[in-house]
Amino acid sequence: MNLISRALAAVSLCAISAPAFAQVDLPPNARAGECYAKVLVPAQYSTTVQQILVKPESQKIKKIPAQYETIEETYLVQDASFEYVPVPPRYDYVEERVIVSPERMEKKVIPARTETVEEKIMVRPARVEWKPGRGALERVDDATGEIMCRVEVPAEYKTIQRQVILEPERIVEELVPAKYDTVRRRVVVEQATVQRKEIPAKYDTRKTRRVVEPERTEVEYVPPVYDQVEQRVQTGSERLEWREILCETNTKPNTIRQLQQSLNNQGFDAGTVDGQVGRQTLTAVRDFQLREGLPTGGLTLATLERLGVNPN
Repeated sequence: MNLISRALAAVSLCAISAPAFAQVDLPPNARAGECYAKVLVPAQYSTTVQQILVKPESQKIKKIPAQYETIEETYLVQDASFEYVPVPPRYDYVEERVIVSPERMEKKVIPARTETVEEKIMVRPARVEWKPGRGALERVDDATGEIMCRVEVPAEYKTIQRQVILEPERIVEELVPAKYDTVRRRVVVEQATVQRKEIPAKYDTRKTRRVVEPERTEVEYVPPVYDQVEQRVQTGSERLEWREILCETNTKPNTIRQLQQSLNNQGFDAGTVDGQVGRQTLTAVRDFQLREGLPTGGLTLATLERLGVNPN
C-alpha cells in the first residue's frame, strides 16, 4: 500500500468512527490538516523567598599570641689551619680495536607478505513488515484491534575477512660485516704527589629569641547570620488539555531533523539526525518537556517553539 492509499484508509477510518465520538470532548476550532492530542499540562508553582535569623549578632574575644623575633650571633669554633694531603696518581685508558669475527655471507629467509581484505555479503534481503504504530497513516489489525503501520526493513549485511598473499616467501643472501671489539689499556698520566690543603676557620651561630609584641586580647564583633528559605506554592492544578501536535499528516522529515538536532545540541540524546521519529527521539522529547515544565503526551507546537524549530 503506497502513502496515498494509506492516507485514504486513515480518513475512511476516521469517518466510520466519527458518530461514536459525537458526544465526546473534541478539540475546539480544529481545522482540516491539523492534529490534536490531549496532553498532560503540569501543575504551576510559584516560589517565594523568606529571610530568617539563624544566629543573632554576638561578640567574640580573640586572643592574639605574643610575637617574637630571633637574633643570630656568630662566634669562632676553630682557628684556620692547613694539612698535607697525598694526591694519588692519575690514569687514563688507551683503546685498541681488534677483529672478533671476519666478514661472511649468510642466507636469510624473508617470510611471505600477506594482507587482510574485507568483503561485504548480504545476510538477509530487504523486506516490508507490519509493526504497531501511532499516527494517522496507519490501519487497524482486524485480529487484535491494534493500530498497525507498514514499515520497510532494510537488507542486512555482514563483513568477512580473508588473507591474500601479496609476496611469497623467499631466501636471500646478505653480507654480514666483520665484527670488532675495543680493548682498553690503563696507562699512568700523572704520578702521585703531595699537596698542602688550607683548612678555613669554623664558625657557628647562636639564636636568641626575644619578645617583639606581648600577648593581648581583642573583642571581635560577629554579625548576625541569616538564611533564605524558599516556599513553593501551587498556583495551578495538573490537567489534560487539547493541544495541536505534529503527526504523520502534517510533519515533514526536515522538521524532524531540526527537532533531533536541537535536542542533541541541548544534551538530550535523540539519536541519529535522520528525520524519522523513533523511540529514542520521543524519549528525548519527553525528557525535554519535563525539564522545561511543558505539557507532555505529544509533540506540541509549544515544544517546537521552545526548541527553536520551525514546523513549516
